[in-house]
Amino acid sequence: MSLVVKAYHPWRSRLVNILLLVVALLAAWALFEYGRYSAGFDSFKAREQHDVLLKRAEVLQRQIDSLREEKAVLERDAQIKHQAYGELDTTLKVLQGEILELKEELAFYRGIVSPRDAAQGLHLQRFKVEPNGKPRGFRYKVILTQVLKEDRTARGYLLLAFEGMQGADAKVLSLQDVSEKHIKEEDFSFRYFQNIEGDIQLPQGFKPQRVTIKVVSRNRSSQDPLEKTFDWPERK
Repeated sequence: MSLVVKAYHPWRSRLVNILLLVVALLAAWALFEYGRYSAGFDSFKAREQHDVLLKRAEVLQRQIDSLREEKAVLERDAQIKHQAYGELDTTLKVLQGEILELKEELAFYRGIVSPRDAAQGLHLQRFKVEPNGKPRGFRYKVILTQVLKEDRTARGYLLLAFEGMQGADAKVLSLQDVSEKHIKEEDFSFRYFQNIEGDIQLPQGFKPQRVTIKVVSRNRSSQDPLEKTFDWPERK
């Protein structure tokens, strides 16, 4: 029996195995690409299309950003215009109110300057009541005028009655009930006109509806007491 000695090279076996594995992977990839090509898929064209879509997406994103900026500018412009319109509308309302007051003042002074067109005697020219800033507090204003043949002083007093509801019951409050100084009446003494003003405070739960004013003259041979009723102004 003869003994044969052969050289052993383990790295060659490993290299051969690696080469076989690489060849097998390349063959598999080639087979995969061939299959996709046979099915109509072209990887080069796919990459081209991908690049085109990517560029298109970038263009669209820039357009979106531009439109967003334009939208923000338009919204801001609309907000400014809306605010300007609101301020203009408020200014117009204020001016209209001032014009109305001026017309009332003009009519008032016209009645004093041109008494020939007015009836003789005392006149309750105007009554106004508005909040005075205190809780349930109000300030009233009464304007009296007179038209007489003789240039003499008109003297007398005012009585004010405040009508309303206290819960489910009707109630009338005198000036003494609600005035801060608890006065019974307002005296007047004038030749042409006089403003009479004062502050009142309504009791809790009282809802005013009307105000009745009686003008009583102390002059001899004067007219009967003048009496007028005014609705309580509605508050917005």
